Amino acid sequence: MRHALPALLCAALAAATPPAPPAAPPAAPTARPPASPARPAAPAARSPGRQIKVPVWVDGTPAENLTLKDFSARLEGAGTRVLAVQGPADDLIILAVFDLTGDLAFVDPAKNALIAGIRKLGPRAWVGLLRAQDGLRVLIDPTADRDALAQAIENVPVSGKAGLLDTVETAERIGDAILTKTSVRLAVLYLTDSDVANYREDFTNPVINSSDSHDLSRRFPEVLVQEKISKLEAALAGRQAPLFIVHLRYRADRLNEAYQIGLKRLAEVTGGTAAFCRSDAEVPDAVGRTLESITSYYSLTLALPERPARNLQVELQHEGGRALSYRTRFVLKEKR
Repeated sequence: MRHALPALLCAALAAATPPAPPAAPPAAPTARPPASPARPAAPAARSPGRQIKVPVWVDGTPAENLTLKDFSARLEGAGTRVLAVQGPADDLIILAVFDLTGDLAFVDPAKNALIAGIRKLGPRAWVGLLRAQDGLRVLIDPTADRDALAQAIENVPVSGKAGLLDTVETAERIGDAILTKTSVRLAVLYLTDSDVANYREDFTNPVINSSDSHDLSRRFPEVLVQEKISKLEAALAGRQAPLFIVHLRYRADRLNEAYQIGLKRLAEVTGGTAAFCRSDAEVPDAVGRTLESITSYYSLTLALPERPARNLQVELQHEGGRALSYRTRFVLKEKR
């Protein structure tokens, strides 16, 4: 990976995450060392305002050498140029976000599986670690140092309130900041055991009029969490970084089922996936399969037309006839 890239990643993380709480006077050095003061610019990218990056999976035998000539693309039914292709052999950034507050019987297998999966990553894969409690916080900047990552993962606290819904838009914004300035592939990965009742915001939609059997809040207790999901889904439809969620503990009550369906929607609108574990025995496989999906994806950079539709439909084809799985819809910002 290029030497300029680490500084760019640190800058993107610093710009997109909220600042740490101020230290008590007199001012003291922060616990986390500052990023490189030089911050050299990364090699760069074509103008990000006229292109989109689409995550693509090629079915069948893995093929790591697919190139521009292997793909064709259409936007809103009209042909467009494929500007670049990055595949499994190219640079990869994984932003792993921990949202862990509950049972260690589920958390420990997840941590162990993530450490094992990271150690299997190729030399061009970097991983950054973040935590979702009390706002998104960086635990370790993206690095290829597997031992440092393993130690940091082992030390991730398991406490506090659920944070996925409060931080996922920021995590995606970080991903976009990196994607628009580099030629890397990138994925946002959440490991969560969140219970919808454990958020600081109350999504339980309490009954407003307990004496009225026709009170709609009694009939539709999940409406608040559905509204929250819909707002986030609309926001994430305009982001490019694929989102992957591994939920460590599936819950079957009505409110959590609505929440978990919502998490699946959030992942899928970005081209990613969500996995839900019904027992601790399922956790390692879910983490492993998700990492495999992340490492195997292709990123296709497509040229946008001069005046693209705001709701953009994407059609891709492999010239050799292989089946493709990919994100089919983007909602573009007005400035594009």
